Amino acid sequence: MFVLILVTIIAAVMFHRKTAEKGYPSPRFWMYPLIVGNGILLFTIAVNALSESLLPEPRPVWFPLYSPSVDILALATFFAVIRKAWRQILQLPPRE
Repeated sequence: MFVLILVTIIAAVMFHRKTAEKGYPSPRFWMYPLIVGNGILLFTIAVNALSESLLPEPRPVWFPLYSPSVDILALATFFAVIRKAWRQILQLPPRE
């Protein structure tokens, strides 16, 4: 999940640069990727911990693939949400 944290920080920096370029200095723009990234990260950690505690001790054969697949789906969800927000930022008119 280090990748998700790294991508979240990069997205926040890019959001800040683009909105500052257009004349919108509000911190709500660069905070959005941080909030979404941390929310998805916490949800992923909770899902992995819950699955560890609920499955019986002789783990199923597919269990070693479960955690990486949840992480990949979390990263894909993050990219989908951030892509939509990025498109909205690109559509903002320049502020005077």
